[in-house]
Amino acid sequence: MLLQRFLMASRAHLAKKPQILTLIFHKGNMKRFFGRQEPTAIELVDYEYVKKLPCEPQKLLVDVREPNELEESGQIPTSINIPLAQVCQELVASKQIFECNYGRKRPELDTEIIFHCRSGKRSLQAAEVAVALGFRNVKNYEGSWLDWAKNEGLSS
Repeated sequence: MLLQRFLMASRAHLAKKPQILTLIFHKGNMKRFFGRQEPTAIELVDYEYVKKLPCEPQKLLVDVREPNELEESGQIPTSINIPLAQVCQELVASKQIFECNYGRKRPELDTEIIFHCRSGKRSLQAAEVAVALGFRNVKNYEGSWLDWAKNEGLSS
C-alpha cells in the first residue's frame, strides 16, 4: 500500500528522473524504505534454464540493458527489453500499457520473471525492485548475456 501511494504521488517526477527510484532500492535501501523484515529470496538460474524458456511462454524473460546494448550484441530469444531505470514504472503500469509496449501480458505477482543484463549485476538490481514491488517468483540469470553468448557461440 505504501509503495502504491509513493508511486502514484511521484509518477510524474519519476518519469523525468527514473534514476531516483533506482537509488531508493539500491543496496538494502528498499528494506529500510518499505520496512520489510526479510526480502524474498531471488533464485539464480543458468544457461540451461534460460534455453528452455521459449517453450514456457507463461514465464517472462526481461533484459534490463539499454536498447543500444541490444543493437550492438543481440538479444536472448523471447526476452523483452525494459531498461533498469524503467523496471519499476513498467511493472506497475496498467495491463493495457504493458501489453501495448511489450506485446506480452503484464506479469501478475506470482508470474515467474527472469531478469538478465550483460553480466548479471543490473539484473540483480532489477530483481530486487520486483521483489520490493511484491513479485514472489523472481529469478536472476547470473551469467546473463555474456554466458548466453559463450554457450551459443556468439561474440559478446
